[in-house]
Amino acid sequence: MTAPRRLTFSGPSARLQHALLMGLFRLAVTRGLYGRFARGLGRVFHPENAVFLHADGAAPYRIALNDGYWTRFALYHAPYEPEVARVLTAAREATPLFCDLGANKGYWTTRAAPLFDQVIAVEASETTFAELYGNASRLHNVSLHHAAIHARSGEILTFVNTHLSHASARLMGDAPPGARDRTESVPTLAIDDLVQEGIAALIKLDVEGAEVAAISGAARALAQGAVLIYEDHGNDPACTVSAHLLGLPGMRIYSIEAGLAPMPDTATIRALKTDPYKGYNFLAARADSPLLAAIAERFANPVNSG
Repeated sequence: MTAPRRLTFSGPSARLQHALLMGLFRLAVTRGLYGRFARGLGRVFHPENAVFLHADGAAPYRIALNDGYWTRFALYHAPYEPEVARVLTAAREATPLFCDLGANKGYWTTRAAPLFDQVIAVEASETTFAELYGNASRLHNVSLHHAAIHARSGEILTFVNTHLSHASARLMGDAPPGARDRTESVPTLAIDDLVQEGIAALIKLDVEGAEVAAISGAARALAQGAVLIYEDHGNDPACTVSAHLLGLPGMRIYSIEAGLAPMPDTATIRALKTDPYKGYNFLAARADSPLLAAIAERFANPVNSG
């Protein structure tokens, strides 16, 4: 995934808005200013102004210029999550299936489509799913689902679509929704009902607050060699998701930020998470997973996957 990237624009005013925004981002001295700059300019320019990111032979990915998250991380601080891109490249030809669960607007869905025979993308937020659909619906090997990944299929969950959050939706819990938040109820899907029997899939899981339940619904897929890319956030000192995975028989976890580095316990994981505002990506699979072995062999810094 090393092809040069290029940008196209929805129109001349979008090109100007992008140039101004990138200039303002250079002045951002706090994290909050990125979003304020993007939203502020978005009130001056047409709300539909957008950049289309072309990279890696993938379909163009539309980024709204009033989106403080994607303009910051996919445009200003590009490339976005290069460690995930390396895993996708390493898994190419080692599995036919990539699952983008909590797909947001489809960044990894579009990036993965040229690499795998089949891509399954799932997003819970109705508004965000509409943007995912716009980015990926024309890709012949991609199937899209407006649903929530959870332990069992066929249930109904209520989500809060958090105002100004790129994360799209979080499970309704003890914290009430904010005045400008919106709630919606969506059906659930379990990973074991998405991944065909006998296929060791590469699965990217990014489901805010529902990771443990989602992993519970992936027991068969993991037993059959699936490899999981998941996030352990810097603001979670308990390393909740990693602790759950480490408690499963035969499971191995690796950091992927600089090669593949084994993570034997939560203390090692906690020591890596130095930024409380950042989500850290890790790899998890059973020690006997052939897909994990193939990724390790092809990765920039291969290790013994056992």
